Amino acid sequence: MPLLRTCAPACLTGTALAIAVAACSPTSSRLVASDAAITRDSAVDGSARDASRPTADAGLHERDSGDVAPRDATTTLDALVDAAQPTEASTPSHLIAYGSGYGPDIFVSSVEPSTGALTVTQTLPAFGTSPSFLAVNPALTRLYAVDENTTGRVGAYSIAATTGALTFLNAVSSGGQGPPFVSVDATGTWVFVANYGDGSVSVLPVQADGSLGAATTTLSVGMNAHMIVADPSNRFVFVPCLGADYIAQFSFDSTTGALAPNATAPHVAAVTGAGPRHLAFHPNGRFAFVINETNSTLVTYSFDATLGTLAPVSTVSTLPPGDSGTNTAAEVHVHPSGKWLLASNRGANDLVVFAIDSTTGALSSPQFTSSGGMTPRDFSLAPGGQLVYAANETTGNVVPFTFNATSGALAATASPTPVPSASFVGVIALP
Repeated sequence: MPLLRTCAPACLTGTALAIAVAACSPTSSRLVASDAAITRDSAVDGSARDASRPTADAGLHERDSGDVAPRDATTTLDALVDAAQPTEASTPSHLIAYGSGYGPDIFVSSVEPSTGALTVTQTLPAFGTSPSFLAVNPALTRLYAVDENTTGRVGAYSIAATTGALTFLNAVSSGGQGPPFVSVDATGTWVFVANYGDGSVSVLPVQADGSLGAATTTLSVGMNAHMIVADPSNRFVFVPCLGADYIAQFSFDSTTGALAPNATAPHVAAVTGAGPRHLAFHPNGRFAFVINETNSTLVTYSFDATLGTLAPVSTVSTLPPGDSGTNTAAEVHVHPSGKWLLASNRGANDLVVFAIDSTTGALSSPQFTSSGGMTPRDFSLAPGGQLVYAANETTGNVVPFTFNATSGALAATASPTPVPSASFVGVIALP
């Protein structure tokens, strides 16, 4: 679940947010039998690695297929969570998880705070057939979902204040094809959407009731635009373009919703064939980390908060030395402490944790833990950073883990939750 990412801490005061929804979870009646093949032992065994290394994704954008920031960051469920939590914060007691994927439903679940176990409380038919990514506004009152089809759309939902239940508001065009990602700006008045199929992005205005208006800006940015996210100041926007092998850089006017190519550098190039997919900012605002899908690497970029530009610093593999199996890297998040970076591998089917040097942004000391399934397309951190959820698309399950902020170790905890074609998971903390 690339769900609810990036958030402005101001909006989370007294209301922690964390993404813990099973990516792409369909209705309980459509749960896949393959989930039963993943045993409790395999979910708990952090050393297990799938030798078959299946291909990662298939679909409109080949199912290829942060965190964020201090106070004024773009908002996707994951980011809201990552950005707003203090380093050693306790896990909030009233957690609500949202899950969705390549099925027709969105799932709402309650979260048991000590084990992370999910209990489905609402199964809602989505406005479209592939609500593969979700995002929540900073006030935690609205949820936005993409419909990842050739004719892309974005839907709006209201969030019930006490239960987290969703009510559909409306849906509008995404301005392009196959949107795999949606986020919300720090003011809560603009929704960003990336369209993988035609390499475009759109900015959608949020109406007074939380519904969406037609796009005010639609731009062609680069082949296979995979994500769109604002920086911590909400003044700049970044779009990793997987097929173009660069990250598009924009200035953003939060008053008008206008995007303009960064005057200093409209793009920052990646290594040829790298396939930049997702990006996460460090809480200190000095670094950003980009996960490259095709060559399974993570790149540390220094961030110039004045110019709104990225510059590469160092690169590491998401795989162990000598590992040459088929793999595509998928998701990346920074722990709210700023000490750890987490990423996921599809094919290797694991979560990898790196220690972060807060002075240089360099990554070291990787630890590998089985994702408890196959093809962890998404994962997320719950508020406080003590719980992590892996959304495994091929096996259709979401696996909860505890995270040790001292050692960086992950340990599977509660039983996996069946979620057909899981592609997104996110969690918020209601008052």
